[in-house]
Amino acid sequence: MSVKNEFYPKVKEAFIAAGYEYFDGDEDIKGKTRQHRRKPDYIAVKGHQVIIGEIKSPNEPPTSGSWRQKQPNDSAEFAKVRQDIHDLERAGMIDPNVGGHGIIIRGQIPDYVSKIGKTYDLPASVPDSNIKGGYTVPSGQAQNVKVALSDCGKIKYQVIGNGNGNGLVTYIFEL
Repeated sequence: MSVKNEFYPKVKEAFIAAGYEYFDGDEDIKGKTRQHRRKPDYIAVKGHQVIIGEIKSPNEPPTSGSWRQKQPNDSAEFAKVRQDIHDLERAGMIDPNVGGHGIIIRGQIPDYVSKIGKTYDLPASVPDSNIKGGYTVPSGQAQNVKVALSDCGKIKYQVIGNGNGNGLVTYIFEL
């Protein structure tokens, strides 16, 4: 079994334990159009709070060059975030261990939210009133993510898990 196949179920378990209804990006969120792969890894719902989330497993380090490369389906905004952070890293102003997380927080998750109704639909039971971002990482990346959240102006956030036992932590933040 791959690390991803071991890590992703733990994310679902953590959300359910925290009282959320969990929708898996591959199994529960149906894609639309040719760009159907442009959808989140998960949607979690608790009351009127809807979390649109991305998961990075231990096999997906924030220093990966692919995180910084423009992808064919990137929106102009997402491509700009990738380039801006890459430029700051090359100038020595941001550590790549932090910058990679900034790409997800400022670029990928907001891009997923902008795709609602275009490349995927929210499950029918999901309210769309209070949408937030969610970012789940291995607990060893927690400090880097906290710095990236601060760099992205996300000074208030909610945390699910702290790595105790399952090795992951999720940050929930306003978009």
